[in-house]
Amino acid sequence: MEFWLKQQANRNGDAVFIDNGKTKLTFNSCYQRATHLAYSIHNLNQKRVGMYIDNSIESIILIQAAWLAGVEIAMLNTRLTETEMQNQMHSIDVEVILTTSDLTLDGFDIYTYAYLITCAEEQSYEAPFDINRIASIMFTSGTTGPQKAVPQTFANHYASAIGCEQSLGFDANTKWLSVLPIYHISGLSVILRALIAGFTVRIEPKFNTQQILHIISEESPTHVSLVPQTLKWLMDAGLTQPYNIEKILLGGAKLSAALINQALSNKLPIYNSFGMTETCSQFLTASPTMLEHRPDTVGKPSDNVQVKIVRPDNKGHGELVIKGNNVMEGYLYPNELNAIDEQGYFNTGDIAEIDDEGFVMVYDRRKDLIISGGENIYPFEIESVAKACKDVEDAMCVGTGDDIWGEVPYLYYVAKGTVKESQLQDYLQNHLAKYKVPKYLKRVSALPYTSTGKLQRQHL
Repeated sequence: MEFWLKQQANRNGDAVFIDNGKTKLTFNSCYQRATHLAYSIHNLNQKRVGMYIDNSIESIILIQAAWLAGVEIAMLNTRLTETEMQNQMHSIDVEVILTTSDLTLDGFDIYTYAYLITCAEEQSYEAPFDINRIASIMFTSGTTGPQKAVPQTFANHYASAIGCEQSLGFDANTKWLSVLPIYHISGLSVILRALIAGFTVRIEPKFNTQQILHIISEESPTHVSLVPQTLKWLMDAGLTQPYNIEKILLGGAKLSAALINQALSNKLPIYNSFGMTETCSQFLTASPTMLEHRPDTVGKPSDNVQVKIVRPDNKGHGELVIKGNNVMEGYLYPNELNAIDEQGYFNTGDIAEIDDEGFVMVYDRRKDLIISGGENIYPFEIESVAKACKDVEDAMCVGTGDDIWGEVPYLYYVAKGTVKESQLQDYLQNHLAKYKVPKYLKRVSALPYTSTGKLQRQHL
């Protein structure tokens, strides 16, 4: 079996692989450049390298070159501190970092894309392709202790792409607009789907509302990857029709009923999804029809995975587990951490429910669950109610210690206008069971999010 980029270069060579709005890179051109760059990377004599990259054509060539060289790539989140990056790379024995941006990091040999190109000359290199080999390594955003290193094989990525194709739909005629960071699984997965299916990725370096609106209206992408907050910004700025968009894939954070209703009223083809670094992106997808029927669902699993609920309570709420070829086999670090049970299932750590129709509802992370006086409280439920209150723009709920109840909800909120705390308190009391009403409220100017749109509760 040949590497996917080589397959596309042979079958579909003149088709556009990556478009950044100024330059269009074909599959054949990317393959030729990557094989030359692979020669330089091969000569570094490394099994595994770190990769510090941006959303650029050069970054995508660099990724392909490493894979053609037979080298594993460990993705670095460019928003991390130097100490965090050092700890991550040391934990998986990385000594060399390849970069398309300026980087200074003590203790590592750093090679830029520009330098590696000059070393390639006219030489080329291509290692045999092994689909079971580790392709990428990403670190989960852990809240306590060291972050976990997740190895993702080419086979994992392939299974994920096939599942996405079945549940979402794309083909060689697709033009996928992606502004999600390539160093995250959500961004890298778009590139891999394009490699496998032969479609075009319209890549953007960062999210800008007016720029994304312009691309959607003028360049006719068929697919767009967004997080709920960026979709909200686009709709508020004028995205009131789908243009040429066939699919808007949403992930990274939960959807509110208000956002779903606004999107569907604008005829926007939104698809909610749920996935993890450990599952190589989404494995649950909800179509617009599903969301009309059950706005709280993240959909149904793709045909190539199995999901179930273990240790359910009397409401049927329990921990969501998954089995499939898209799931990693085990963590690289800490390597003693047992991730897969005897039946081959991976525990996502999320509290969920599967109803009689097969719809999956994910409520909250097990670690975020608030247990107050023996009652389970889901922060997302409180956040959703708070955001439905007039002039409340965002909300985040965490548990805080209490001498009587063990834990009680503490709500942080962002609001506009002259919303009074007493008004919000009254609203919450009218829409939540008494034990769920936050004991503490705090108004803030903004809430902490990751680069993929996930709330960072640990920072509050």
